[in-house]
Amino acid sequence: MKEERVFNFLKFKSFFLFIFLGIFVFSIFSIFYFKIKMGLDFKGGTIIEIEFEKEKPHIQEIKKTLNELNLGEVILQETDQNRVLLKLREISEKERIQIFEKLKGAKEIRSEMVGPVISSELKRKSIWLTIFSLVTILIYISLAFKKIAEKLSSFIFSLVSFLGLFQNTLFLLGIVSILGKFFNVEFNIPILISILTCLGYGINDTIVFFDRLRENVLKRKGKNISEIINFAISQTFTRQVNTSLTTIFPVLAILFFNVESLKFFSLILILGILNSTLFSLFIAGSLVKLIAREL
Repeated sequence: MKEERVFNFLKFKSFFLFIFLGIFVFSIFSIFYFKIKMGLDFKGGTIIEIEFEKEKPHIQEIKKTLNELNLGEVILQETDQNRVLLKLREISEKERIQIFEKLKGAKEIRSEMVGPVISSELKRKSIWLTIFSLVTILIYISLAFKKIAEKLSSFIFSLVSFLGLFQNTLFLLGIVSILGKFFNVEFNIPILISILTCLGYGINDTIVFFDRLRENVLKRKGKNISEIINFAISQTFTRQVNTSLTTIFPVLAILFFNVESLKFFSLILILGILNSTLFSLFIAGSLVKLIAREL
């Protein structure tokens, strides 16, 4: 029987782990330096969608006009050809009238208040939802990958999975903080959903690799952990890349051809999928090797 072609991925283990650590450091630095700009879903305020009857002014011109009213920080987001979404603190009826007096030719499409009580509840539920998702995933892995060889217990699989989820979460939050600094992107419910989606996608990729690793441990008794990991990565490489690309291409269509409001949601999805794929292909195996040493 013809032996499968195997590439020595672990030859570059130190480089992969350096990249993994670098993403950690970059993400933590970004979060603390740029800060995450919380959306109205979490901090409360006013959302007003306006439409211009004629040609819409440039977004910076609208912002300059609104700054004259001393409304504090105003986030502007283009939602359609002639529509703009205003996100700002809670305002009075007098201030609302002043906004439309300043913005000539603009009419209100919708307006809603997000109170601090609602925001606190959403924040609390979002935190618990994230924690519950992570714990459930780790429990599943602990049960699914019981000890199959000496020094290769379910604890190792759970630990590597946790590190992958934690790193991907920090990475995406770091990206959100950078986007918030330079593009006024806020952390809101759609962004949270995109991050949770990426975590689910990432753990699926990692489980595929772990499953093939377990299969090779049982089939290739007598071989050391490095050989087995290289076998597992080589066998899953094409599948992981193809799956990621077929997922990313439709999301790219949303990124470039859809409404403005979904642009950054799509970008977070793409970056999260790419990071998850890189982790499952190159870093997960390196971490297993680092923790387990030789069988």
